[in-house]
Amino acid sequence: MKSVTADKGKIKATVSILDDSKYYNLSKKIPDIDIKDLRDASIIQTEKRILESLTSDKNLIQAIQALDDAHTSSNLLSERLCTWQAHTTGGSRSTIDYLLNKESLPFPISNLKDTYLHLQILIENLSKYIDEEAPKVFPEMVKLLDAQLTVRLVSFAGSLAKLARLPSSTIQLLGAEKALFRHMSDGSLPPKHGILYQHPSVKGTHNKRKGKVTRSLASKVAIAAKIDFYRGKNE
Repeated sequence: MKSVTADKGKIKATVSILDDSKYYNLSKKIPDIDIKDLRDASIIQTEKRILESLTSDKNLIQAIQALDDAHTSSNLLSERLCTWQAHTTGGSRSTIDYLLNKESLPFPISNLKDTYLHLQILIENLSKYIDEEAPKVFPEMVKLLDAQLTVRLVSFAGSLAKLARLPSSTIQLLGAEKALFRHMSDGSLPPKHGILYQHPSVKGTHNKRKGKVTRSLASKVAIAAKIDFYRGKNE
């Protein structure tokens, strides 16, 4: 009967061979690997890479996307509440604030109101969570941008690792992909900024200077993203 320790040793050696495979000279013979050991080593290597991909930035990306979904759902419910109430009473269209302050609404409009109120609590909780957690993951970027804008920018890039490798010219246009493709297809004016437009320094400046201000901000963000990604790493 084969020793379990011996099997583990073979698998460990195979994992080592796979990890070092990019350094092998293909003109020379690659070490022989048993097919079963190769399968087990591949599973271990895949599991390791999956665990390595579960980073804090991915968690915050999901949080900001959930927040956006909650805002979208809230706006849809607000429209539905106001429209439904008007069609039920035959009167003029009421505002959402009026309906929320109204003590009694007919069923099932009252249930829709409750759902809307629960969504407002969810939006508040998600916003608070992002504001508290983002500075721990992206401290330098949050100093430049606010917490939610930072996470949105990382979300557009796909991850902090991807953002840290992007040039400032690409960071400047993150979130303006549709306008960029339109420019490339029909020759319309190219976009000057993407999601960074939401930053007060860009929003508050004159239209003629928005492009210049965004370029400057994107350059600072590119440096901050690298600092946030590489801090604590021996790279």
